Amino acid sequence: MRAVRGTVYGINNFTDNKDGTISDNATGLMWTKGDSGKGLNWKDALVYAKNANIADYTDWRLPNVKELQGIVDYSFAPNAKDSKNKGPAIDPIFNCTPISNEAGTDDFGYYWTSTSAHFRSGEPYFYAWYVAFGRAVNNEGKDFHGAGAVRFDTKYEGGNLGEGGERTYNYVRLVRDIN
Repeated sequence: MRAVRGTVYGINNFTDNKDGTISDNATGLMWTKGDSGKGLNWKDALVYAKNANIADYTDWRLPNVKELQGIVDYSFAPNAKDSKNKGPAIDPIFNCTPISNEAGTDDFGYYWTSTSAHFRSGEPYFYAWYVAFGRAVNNEGKDFHGAGAVRFDTKYEGGNLGEGGERTYNYVRLVRDIN
């Protein structure tokens, strides 16, 4: 279990540290301001985190699914009704690499978490969860789930397919605990 610190639940308190990192004083987590800049498979995402040295910190990791979902801000999402700043579903203090989705629409990517998933009871954890920061489209480009959707897919290209099969390469936004 991971307890989240702070006095107000559900409201982030971001500070741009001006060194490529963003601190969330509400949760005690520090995030990378930018992302990996390209899609990585799950194994390479873990290696990327292990080898990261950003702002002289080397204890970066992939966020778990609850941590990553905790920085989703639907008010900025591509399909947000009242937003003037439609873009990725995250505070604009962060940078997100733009992509072109399966429909050929300008969009934003999906981000790996460290959280593994079962598809069938009794099988190994072939899958990992990811979070959409743009439209959560299927292979035909139809947005069935929307920004902030939490989905899972195989960790390995050509690996066991369950429900998905379309998201083997996702982006990475690293996190660390503020000490």
